[in-house]
Amino acid sequence: MMALRPSVADRLLAAAAFVLGVVVAITLQAVDFDGERSVDLWAIALLGAMSAPLLARRRRPILVVLAVLAVSTPYHILDYPHEATMPASLVAAFAAARYSAPPRRAAAVLLAVAAVTVPVLADEASGAPGDALLGVGWLLMAFFAGLAVRFHENWKAAVTARVEQERADEVERRVAEERVLIAAELHDVLAHGLAVANVQASVAAHLIDQLPTRGDASLQELSSTLHNLSDTSRATLHELRAVLDVLHGGEAEPTEPAPHLGELQRLVEMAEAADVRVDVEADGLPDELPSTVSVVAYRIIQESLTNVIRHSTAKHATVRLGQHGRRLQIAVIDHGPARPSSTVTPAGFGIAGMRGRAQAVGGELSAGPGESGGFEVRASLPLPEIWRVPS
Repeated sequence: MMALRPSVADRLLAAAAFVLGVVVAITLQAVDFDGERSVDLWAIALLGAMSAPLLARRRRPILVVLAVLAVSTPYHILDYPHEATMPASLVAAFAAARYSAPPRRAAAVLLAVAAVTVPVLADEASGAPGDALLGVGWLLMAFFAGLAVRFHENWKAAVTARVEQERADEVERRVAEERVLIAAELHDVLAHGLAVANVQASVAAHLIDQLPTRGDASLQELSSTLHNLSDTSRATLHELRAVLDVLHGGEAEPTEPAPHLGELQRLVEMAEAADVRVDVEADGLPDELPSTVSVVAYRIIQESLTNVIRHSTAKHATVRLGQHGRRLQIAVIDHGPARPSSTVTPAGFGIAGMRGRAQAVGGELSAGPGESGGFEVRASLPLPEIWRVPS
C-alpha cells in the first residue's frame, strides 16, 4: 500500500478536521443541543481557523496547540456548539505527544487540557464543568495515543538499527573469514611457485657443482647464487607458513592445492549432478593465466553456480569467460526465476565474499537481477604480466 507524503497527509487531515467540526456543529444545531447559538459563517470561519494550524503539526506541535487554544476561546465564548472544536483539538493533542521533544511534552499536555477547560469554564452561560471534564478525558486519550505511537516508532527504529548493526557485524566477520581463505589459497599458489623455484635452483646448483670446470670463477659465482636462491625460497616458504598459522589462530591445517580455472569441469559436473546444465563459453581466453587470478575466478564461478542451485529454479546456466584488454571478464547467468523460499529468507554473504575476492586482486564484481528474469554475476579481474602459473 502506497503511503501518502507527509504534506499531503497533513492537508487531508486538516481538511477532515474542519469538515468533521462543521458537520458536528450543524448536527448539534439541528437537534437544538442545549440551546446553543446557531451556526453561521463566523462559526464556520472559526472552525476553519482552528483546523488551519494543523498543517504545521509535525514542525511546530506546541504552537499548533496554542493556535487551536487561541481560536477555540472566542468560539466557546460565543456559545457555538462546543463539541465541534474536538476534532481539531484531538489532532493537536495527538501531534503534541507524537512530534514534540520529550522536555516539552508536559507543557503540551497542559496546553491540550487548557484548550478544552479554559474556554468552556470561561463561558459562564454554558456552566458545563462536566462537559469540560469529558473533553479533558478525550484529549488525554489522544495525547497518550500519540505517546504510544511515538514509543512504538522509537522501538521499531531501535530494533531496525540493532538488526542492521548485527548484520553489518556478521558481514564483517564473514568477509574476515573469506580473507583468511584467500590468504590460504594465496599461500598454496605462492608455495607451489617457490617450491618449484627451490627445486630448480637446487638442481641447477648441483649440476654446476658436478661440472669439470666448476672451479671457474663465473661458475662458482653462479652456483653460489643458485644456492642462495634455494635457501631464500625455502626460508620464504617457512615464513608464509608462519603467517598462515597466525591467520588461523595457530591451528592451521595442511591445505590442498588451490583450485584454478583448469579444473572448471569439476564445477560443471557438480551443477549437472544437481540437475542444472552449464554451458561454458571461453572465447578469447588466454592459454596461461596468473595463478592468483585463476584461483579467484574459479571461486567466483563456484559460488555463483552454488547460488543457482540453491536459490534459482533455473535448469540452465551459462558461464562466459573472455579477455578484454588486460582484464579477464567473467559472467555467470541463469534465467531464473528465484525459488519462492529465497524471497522470504535474508540475503546471504556469498556475494560479499565474491566481491572481496575480486577486490583482493584489484578487480571488481557486480551481481543482481538480469534482463532475462534470472540472476547475473559479472566480474572483471586484471591480468598482470607476472605470477604466471608455474609449469
